[in-house]
Amino acid sequence: MARQPSKKKQEEAAGTEEDEGGAFVVDMSGVSEKGDFPLLPRGIYNCITESVEFGYSNASGNPMWTWNLVVQEGEYADSKLWYYTAFTEKTMSQVKRALLAVGQTDLAESTFDPEEVASQGTLDNLALRARVDIKKYEGEDRNNVKSLLPAGEGAGFGV
Repeated sequence: MARQPSKKKQEEAAGTEEDEGGAFVVDMSGVSEKGDFPLLPRGIYNCITESVEFGYSNASGNPMWTWNLVVQEGEYADSKLWYYTAFTEKTMSQVKRALLAVGQTDLAESTFDPEEVASQGTLDNLALRARVDIKKYEGEDRNNVKSLLPAGEGAGFGV
């Protein structure tokens, strides 16, 4: 079952309000199609895992985790980043590296249900560093998290 945001979070949502009847309405008139995510310079950023969600890739249908990351420091603090780990024979080493980066050594050496791990919040609110690059997506520059690294020193631009 999907978690419902708190009333406070609902009230903080930009461009949303309740109409006279108490129904939830959204004002799309001032919303850009491109979104307002800042483009972070290439580098390594201290982050936390806000959440890790289990789902299936739209492109391939493979089971995967979507890591929702939040930058913790500097000019880009509170910026959101996303990292994807698919569960295929070829990508299991990437999954293992990601688990080790967030200190989940026991999980990295075990058999587990990825959907259950995500739904239990096992990987939420963990410190890590994200190696961020820039790539073109549909003709626009976008951030691309290349890898997750253990938390520690060395975060910053061009590292």
